[in-house]
Amino acid sequence: MPVNESPTMISLTLGRRAACVAVAAFVIVPFTIAIASAAPPSYHVLFNGQYLALAQPPIERGGRVFVPMRAIFEKLGAGVAYDNGTINATAGEKTVQVKIGSNQAIVSGQQTYLDAAPFMQGSTTMVPLRFVSEALGATVEYDANSGAINIATIKPTVPAGTPIQAALGQDLSSKSAVVGQLISAKVLQPVPDALLEGATIIGKVIQASPASQGRNPELELSFNGVRLAGSSATLPMSAKILKISITQKSNALNEAAGAAAGMVVGNIIGKWLGTNAGGAVGAAGGYVLTQNAKQDLSVPAGSQVSLQLLQPLTLK
Repeated sequence: MPVNESPTMISLTLGRRAACVAVAAFVIVPFTIAIASAAPPSYHVLFNGQYLALAQPPIERGGRVFVPMRAIFEKLGAGVAYDNGTINATAGEKTVQVKIGSNQAIVSGQQTYLDAAPFMQGSTTMVPLRFVSEALGATVEYDANSGAINIATIKPTVPAGTPIQAALGQDLSSKSAVVGQLISAKVLQPVPDALLEGATIIGKVIQASPASQGRNPELELSFNGVRLAGSSATLPMSAKILKISITQKSNALNEAAGAAAGMVVGNIIGKWLGTNAGGAVGAAGGYVLTQNAKQDLSVPAGSQVSLQLLQPLTLK
């Protein structure tokens, strides 16, 4: 004989089902939100601070970020060649070889290990992001929150203490030179860095005093910038002038000075003016030229200027 459910029982049964549905909804909703908030960021690559469009964007795999090798390496100045699963890259004197599926690599003849093996994504070779800096010396910054990957070339730096030889680019005279007058000198061989090939050192006249009764002529010069070949930008440079070897157009000046002062060649007196201030500018590294004669001092174009860097020179 069937048992009829009472209204009370039916109500209770429905109430339990509703409660289960409510609990399920309560559990599912926050779980769904948690998954959404943990979604990986949209990766994008910046090169020297500028957005870099890539046909194949970076990929995360096994907790590591991978980037397209050819696109990144070529942007860093490397030539890339594929040969049956082996990828060779060359940037100047640096060589890199990796193999698909292997975490072993050869960088400039030295065997090294990647933290994860390269793999193919379609027709693109993907390598660990960290390997970009290890292989070609670039700096890599990764923002896990925004997905921004900033890859930058390391700016070459000429260390402090490095000597630089240059040839003065214009005639100078204690009679006509004025304070603040811009001067320049062409960097001579041997250059301490290839980027300085054909570069121009920029400076100015700090002090100029013509010859007069009871006073020797004087020129004070300083160099505090460098302009690389093909560039109009002047990079800051902190250097002192060690010596200025005056190239004479004729021996008239020497003869006159020798007759007047009872001296022979070598009547030019140089003095380096230093400073204790950091980031030396202005008169720091200045050099005084004076002549023991009552006639104006001339420093012809082509006179050799010997400088020494007081601080590292960053080339960019």
